[in-house]
Amino acid sequence: MNKEKSSVLFWFLGGLLIVIAGLLAFMHLEEWFIISVLGKKAGYPFGAEGPAPYYYKTPALYAKVNLIWGIMFSAALTFGIVKIVKKNLAGLVAALGTTILLSIIMVAQGMIE
Repeated sequence: MNKEKSSVLFWFLGGLLIVIAGLLAFMHLEEWFIISVLGKKAGYPFGAEGPAPYYYKTPALYAKVNLIWGIMFSAALTFGIVKIVKKNLAGLVAALGTTILLSIIMVAQGMIE
């Protein structure tokens, strides 16, 4: 692969990592903030019966799960940004792979009732 294609691939992967990890980190931390800090619990099916993941049992559990996911995605994002700054393609691929793996685990966790 020539240098120009390698550079385009590097920046594409870097942008992809920032968008995916950044968006997921923001979404989870925002949910934690809404429930834990602002105390807005209306509209959430806490304790309701039906097809809801286990972490909807209580607002505190839901907030805790979202905080943990937010921290993990933030860590993956930070790791990836460090690798982008250092222009380390292997590290960037590792950070993107970690983000994708975390996303898959997150979806699987959401299927547990």
